[in-house]
Amino acid sequence: MPRVQTSALAALCLATSVVLAGCGADGDGRDAASRTPSPTASPSASRTATAAPSASEPTTSAGPTREPRGHKVGRLAPRMRLTTAAHLLDAESLPPLGDGSWEVAATGPEDPERDGTVGTCQKTLLGPIGAVETVRRTFTAPGRLAATQVVARFADSRSAWRAHQVLVAWRDDCADRVDGSDVGPLRPLDVRSGTGESYRTDARKRAAGLAILRTGSFLTLVEVAAGAEHYPTGWDPARVAARRVARTF
Repeated sequence: MPRVQTSALAALCLATSVVLAGCGADGDGRDAASRTPSPTASPSASRTATAAPSASEPTTSAGPTREPRGHKVGRLAPRMRLTTAAHLLDAESLPPLGDGSWEVAATGPEDPERDGTVGTCQKTLLGPIGAVETVRRTFTAPGRLAATQVVARFADSRSAWRAHQVLVAWRDDCADRVDGSDVGPLRPLDVRSGTGESYRTDARKRAAGLAILRTGSFLTLVEVAAGAEHYPTGWDPARVAARRVARTF
């Protein structure tokens, strides 16, 4: 073969080898890149990133599960409202006088046709001065002792206040209206619930202590009566009874 052709052939082979080598290098690079795994977040890192909210997103927390029925856990049931009769004293709660003990004689709503007024100074029952409900309890004890308690409920505390003022006004002019009556001073009651006063009257050889207690829309009258010579002078059982009534509110 002539030398010129041999040289040309050698040059062609060399060029072909270079091209094939370049092709092989490109293919290995793509395969290597495809076999090299791309960096991905680990499962724990992924959960951490999902759990952490962004700074601009407000976090919320699930509130307590609502009970389908009944009261919510940790909340007290509403207090039941007491009836008017619930503020009546029993015989054991009425302060004793002498050696005898009190007994309940009658209990029921005030009846204008049957029941008289409580105390020497009272002009009418509590219904005509605004009471919407009244209940009365009477007591007896040996030695002609007698006691009466009336609990009245008014439409609101303002109405009870007005009735209270009426009772005090009746006491103020009692000595002028009732012949032979001696009306003692009005003394404030020291009670833990409400406000009130008491006073003593002497009329017709009978002595009586009368206490007035007002608590919200309720007004209570307590009278304890005995013979003038048997009624205590150092203390007033009507005042003690009224303080015990105040504890029922």
